[in-house]
Amino acid sequence: MIDDIARLPTADLAADVCVVGAGPAGITLALELARRRPDWRVLLLEGGGRSTPDERELELYRAEVGPQRYAIEASRRRMLGGTSGHWGGWCKPFDATDFEVPSAWSTPGWPFGPETIAPYLDAAHRWLEIPATDYDVAALSQRHPGACLALPDDAAVAQRLFRFSPPTRFGTRYEDDLHRQSNLTCLLHANLVALRREGDRIVSATVKPLDGATRTVRATQFVLALGGLETTRHLLNLRGAGSDDGVGLHSPHLGRGFADHYGVRPGLLLAPAGLRYGRFGDDGVPVMPVLAPHADRIRDGSFQNVCMMLDPQPKPEPLLARYGGQRALGFSPGEYWHYAVQAIVEPRPHEDSRVTLVDERCALGLRRLRLDWHLHESDIASALAFFDETGRTLARLGLGRSRRTVQDSPALRAGVLGANHHLGTVRFARDERDGVADPHGRIFDLSNLHVASSALFPRHGYSNPTLTLVALSVRMAERLAGQTAGETA
Repeated sequence: MIDDIARLPTADLAADVCVVGAGPAGITLALELARRRPDWRVLLLEGGGRSTPDERELELYRAEVGPQRYAIEASRRRMLGGTSGHWGGWCKPFDATDFEVPSAWSTPGWPFGPETIAPYLDAAHRWLEIPATDYDVAALSQRHPGACLALPDDAAVAQRLFRFSPPTRFGTRYEDDLHRQSNLTCLLHANLVALRREGDRIVSATVKPLDGATRTVRATQFVLALGGLETTRHLLNLRGAGSDDGVGLHSPHLGRGFADHYGVRPGLLLAPAGLRYGRFGDDGVPVMPVLAPHADRIRDGSFQNVCMMLDPQPKPEPLLARYGGQRALGFSPGEYWHYAVQAIVEPRPHEDSRVTLVDERCALGLRRLRLDWHLHESDIASALAFFDETGRTLARLGLGRSRRTVQDSPALRAGVLGANHHLGTVRFARDERDGVADPHGRIFDLSNLHVASSALFPRHGYSNPTLTLVALSVRMAERLAGQTAGETA
């Protein structure tokens, strides 16, 4: 059932599990739980409605931003379906190296490897309406000869693949499912105002419409699936004036390590004509191969992870174009095109990149956020170094040349734009000293408060987080549903 909280009686609400936030993670989790446990009552709370939020609703997100610019308000959607309402649909599992930590890094990595997520990826693809789960570039190259470079297995440059959701708009695609699920209630305009803690448990949540009476929600388990920034904001508000020298809610890591993917345009490649390192149709299904460092070169510290897309240029530069096909200059015979390169950078965790609270409060009474986004100095330098290595690899194979058009500089870093992937501020870890939540997303010092958000991710690669987040939501539903009624996590 879907209803508006303003139409309900002011009596308290009760559920076995209360999920706060109806974006991809929250909707997936709530429906998975309700289907797995028909004997449970599942409550899904959404602060917005079905339509695009109005100015007053968006004003709740207003925040301070530090010197590094960031579109902190425009990047979020307070509505049923959350940010899937403006998501581009990019999907790719994280690379195996994304779960590892280079020896030079001081921050911990994922509390498990890709094998833990792998069993849930098929379900995540179904939720995101992606019909194929094959990410093999070699098989794609056989179906589309000439679309990808012929690179040896031991080259420093490898090839990876994105697939695309339609994109799935969770609010409209799964509205009927939410309506039909008899043991699930989705309440719109149900803004979370406060969580009440007793000992190691959350005993209730206070929710309300922007204009109207508050309701108390009591549940055995609570899950925050509000997006990376709002989830962190609620946890910081729950901590209040408490110290940050403990574990869980009082962890010094809460709010730290904010990261986002961003891009840089390093230059031009001269390479064989007809390459398709951009989005195209494979049997009617959109895919996008990209260039990325070989895993061995990430593991030996040569590069952070990064991917590069190639955009064919309609007016190639005559000087470089004349090199193509000249054996005397080391080129293989054939036609050559110019490609402008767009790189997506892996953000290395930076402990000074963080969200904190300011004294000003929003209309719900919550303290507002301040975001100080810091880019690690190695990020762009590593991406540019990989671009240079790609040029050397192409030259050695007789497949092309590169020309760098930018240099790493404070001005270049100041001009980057985030992709609105809010990562890292509620890091999960094996050890409570290294993160805020345990490997299942449970806050370390609270037995029944969980997080379903990319804020958990401790290392970020370049893959968009939605596919992995939905897979983790299915995993969380499986674990919670396996408990007996009234059991804590």
